[in-house]
Amino acid sequence: MTDISENIPLAQAASYFPLQDGTYDVGPALKDFGIDLGNTVADQQVFQLDENFATCRQVKLDARQERLSKYYRTQNLSAEVLTSILRFIIERLTLEHPRLFQLNSQSEKDIALYCELTDETLVFDHKLRLIRVERNGPAPSPDYHDALDALACQIQEDLAIISKSPFGRDWLAAVHLCQANNWAAEEKIGQSFQTIHEPVAGMQNSKRDAEAIVNTIVKKGPFLRFAWGLTPEAELNQHPRPCLSSAGSKDRKRRFDPLHPSLYLRVERQILWPFPEQQAALFTIHTYLTDCHRIRDNREQNKQLISALNSMTKEQLKYKCLNKNRKPVVKWLASKYSISQPSRSLKKAIHILYRKR
Repeated sequence: MTDISENIPLAQAASYFPLQDGTYDVGPALKDFGIDLGNTVADQQVFQLDENFATCRQVKLDARQERLSKYYRTQNLSAEVLTSILRFIIERLTLEHPRLFQLNSQSEKDIALYCELTDETLVFDHKLRLIRVERNGPAPSPDYHDALDALACQIQEDLAIISKSPFGRDWLAAVHLCQANNWAAEEKIGQSFQTIHEPVAGMQNSKRDAEAIVNTIVKKGPFLRFAWGLTPEAELNQHPRPCLSSAGSKDRKRRFDPLHPSLYLRVERQILWPFPEQQAALFTIHTYLTDCHRIRDNREQNKQLISALNSMTKEQLKYKCLNKNRKPVVKWLASKYSISQPSRSLKKAIHILYRKR
């Protein structure tokens, strides 16, 4: 499928390095959305469109062609919640990128959103249900399932929606996750926040903690948070059950080889936008991959990454698939500037202090 976005100039990708304190932290670490992190306008945007758009869109097209239900699921998603979130996405896209998204009415009942990067016009009814898609080229395979699916394919971010009932129960009501980071949409859909995060090593995840976090993100905000990890491959889609034809799928958990180093810092910029009237929240996930050779060449970032890796517990290393790789990775990073490594006793003290946080 031809993508005209390659002929449209887009901004350089934003840069984020959420390891400045030199510790690995799995807590919420919520920041106010819109704070200046050195990326000017991009820091104010929910939906960032940059030079990697064509790559991200191709990942989404490939995922849906493999099997859409593997990457896109909904469960008990109310029409009220869906309509509010669709309206929000459309409004933000036209506000943040007026050159790339134009909204107009084709009739009193129809609303049309033209997306310049894909050269597609999404036509909705007054309840924002997708009526049709107007395009000059071929349709993706399969074609868009609904309005949320269609909008998700016009942006770089993955999307998730959390809903909460009047009785306090919360669940993952929708997830469009084509750039999966070792978790599967079809396994997590319908689960509570607490259940979804049970595998996360080191996270305080009692029922009370989970309820407090959900109440915060549904009623307050919007918030920004980051998650990060290391991966041996520059693939955006790292589904736990990769497509058999995907490059490197058999070697995903291979040992790090310092003689032929292949390592990337994977950072997720997550926006949590509240919909208090609907008792729901929208998560957007924008993934960035940075070659660790660049980090290794930056003395300060090199030092911070080493410190963060040394702060991880055995459980956290196992969860991040680093239990066999931390030592060779740290050694490779440290060799650049002959950075001295802490003794075992100091490492143990760091771990004890970290656990008490």
